[in-house]
Amino acid sequence: MNRMKTYDVPHKGLRNALSQLSLLAGKTNYSNQKEVEQLHNLGVDVFKLLTIHAADEDEVTLAELEKHCPGCSEHDMEDHKEIHASQVKLEASLLMLYNASKLNNDVTADGAEFYLSLSEFHGKYLEHTAEEERVTQPLLWKYFTDEELASHRGKIMAKNPPETLMIWFRFVIPAQSHAERVGLFTGFQKMASPEFFDKGMNVIKQVLTEVEYAELQIALCYTWS
Repeated sequence: MNRMKTYDVPHKGLRNALSQLSLLAGKTNYSNQKEVEQLHNLGVDVFKLLTIHAADEDEVTLAELEKHCPGCSEHDMEDHKEIHASQVKLEASLLMLYNASKLNNDVTADGAEFYLSLSEFHGKYLEHTAEEERVTQPLLWKYFTDEELASHRGKIMAKNPPETLMIWFRFVIPAQSHAERVGLFTGFQKMASPEFFDKGMNVIKQVLTEVEYAELQIALCYTWS
């Protein structure tokens, strides 16, 4: 039987987000103020999602697991602390690059260091997410039904503002298969107001190919474009 995968949606989105940030950090011309600003803006959104996701796991997923299996969440929570400490340093470095660039400084050397540090962080983060899916997910399946896991996701969605959901969509939806997109947006269509649903569709229109977007429109019987 196919079980609900707690980590599938957010982790796919975060892997996509970090990959985009890593790619942009590698090709940015750090003597060009507009390119540094573009990198900074993307980094702000990516690091925001990383922080939110860790808090969501600590406060909902792992907190619920701890009730049934005391000590089972300790490793992941410690990982989150270490990851956050590294992330804070990256955020500070990126802000420094941005501020220096606004003063028309060439930050190429510091940009190269940021890119290398980001690459190291990216590798560790991928290892962390894979471990959660291989080790923590089976524990969640052991102690919770799919209905209970769905309720955890509901709690997470309820604690985050609508603006955050729009940022998630930018990275999550392109990283999903067509069937997964349909499943996610069918649920979103049922719970969202028509205006908010239109907003979500407009966001993902910018990050999907024309074919992907058209296929989703057809599947959702959605005609506004």
